[in-house]
Amino acid sequence: MSAFEHAIFHIDLLLIRFGASVRLVAALEHMEEIMGILESLTLSTTSRHADAADKAATMRRKFITALEEQIAVAQADATGQSHVRKVQKTVKNAETGVSERRTVDRPVRRMFWRSNDGVVLEPRFAGRPLALGEGRSSILVGDDTNLVPVLETLIKAVRAFELDEAMKAASDGRKRPVRRKDGKPIGVAAATVTKPLAKVGK
Repeated sequence: MSAFEHAIFHIDLLLIRFGASVRLVAALEHMEEIMGILESLTLSTTSRHADAADKAATMRRKFITALEEQIAVAQADATGQSHVRKVQKTVKNAETGVSERRTVDRPVRRMFWRSNDGVVLEPRFAGRPLALGEGRSSILVGDDTNLVPVLETLIKAVRAFELDEAMKAASDGRKRPVRRKDGKPIGVAAATVTKPLAKVGK
């Protein structure tokens, strides 16, 4: 290698090192920028797997969603409109015979009604009324304008874990007993059928 080629080699090596240094500095600056953005977020140790395993958290989410839907119904009623739930349903196309997913409207079952004393709210979970205390399962709301604030109060109670036991009781009460092949619930003794003995000699 000539002196000229040797010099060119060293220059290329320096340029490579300089380029690597520039990229390293740019990467460090980018990391600092990302860390600055992350510091503005509220980080949590909660994971999807752990949250799904927490049955109480799942029940709270479902019940809060149901209460928020009741709020939407109440607000729609106040403006003379209707509120329906959008659900995905598999239906068979009559022309092609192919099953396809469609969005359909489903009416929302109200947890409240109007009585002689005003609006009454009966919070329900898993298809059952919640036991709110002292054998009572309904709330006397009174005037229509009180309905949304009462529902919002219930949501706060759910987030404060105050209805965990009531939701668990309603959910457990809905479970069907596991049955054996003969149709009887497990734990119930099967009936023993005794056949009459054949007479001797006949």
